[in-house]
Amino acid sequence: MTFAEILEWYATISGVIAALMIAGDFGRRVTGFGFILFCTMNIAWILWAQTQEDGGGLTWQNAILFGVNALGIWQYLLSPKNRRKMKAINEAVREFETEEARAEGKA
Repeated sequence: MTFAEILEWYATISGVIAALMIAGDFGRRVTGFGFILFCTMNIAWILWAQTQEDGGGLTWQNAILFGVNALGIWQYLLSPKNRRKMKAINEAVREFETEEARAEGKA
């Protein structure tokens, strides 16, 4: 298997897995790691496109998508504002679940 074939298959498989991670709605952390996987896919497609005679379009598409996916990483994993929001939401959910458990116990 050539290096170009390895890149092509890595990009294909990692793109499918990343899409499932994001579409599956498994939580912010998994979604953030899905965006990281998408970024590695973008790099693989850019490198693969360089092995082709006419890979300019694919190169530009994945360079732009890399930026979009980097924004996703920022929003889901790195943004201090969003991390504070998620901490507050998680605390509220825990409090709600505790109250619900108490209410179900009394019923």
